[in-house]
Amino acid sequence: MANTNSTQHEQLAPQNGALLSCWATREIVVNPTNADTITFFTIPAGTTVHGGWLRGDDIDTGTETFECDIGDAGSTTRFLNSGVLTGDVITGTKPEAGICTPLFGTLKDGPYTYTADTNIIGTVAAAAATGTGTLTLWMWTTYQDPRVSPPNKPL
Repeated sequence: MANTNSTQHEQLAPQNGALLSCWATREIVVNPTNADTITFFTIPAGTTVHGGWLRGDDIDTGTETFECDIGDAGSTTRFLNSGVLTGDVITGTKPEAGICTPLFGTLKDGPYTYTADTNIIGTVAAAAATGTGTLTLWMWTTYQDPRVSPPNKPL
């Protein structure tokens, strides 16, 4: 089992009340196998995730089997239970070959807020038949420092 980190995994700087675009890119240089993980970044306590996308190259060419779920240690599928990630072109939706899938999971019920600093991870649920490439995770978040009371609300 391989565990890797994106170069951005320690670079998030929280800002109270601002809509942030958190993102990280990881180059997959060895064919991904079952249970490999990628730590994309750490979400600080007080961060609320509103949505996002997993995008990237067509990791698995030919017979596609690659699955990469997005979540955290508490739920590896919190934001995406991917199923097979096909890089096929979809006319009118995805004009270029590659992965382009929205985050969903618990977000179907609304935004999700973290109460502790938490690593956002990708977990390979099914190995790629063959292939390498780049995966990028985007998340749209807001942040409220848990040590600071929101406007007009006491602690």
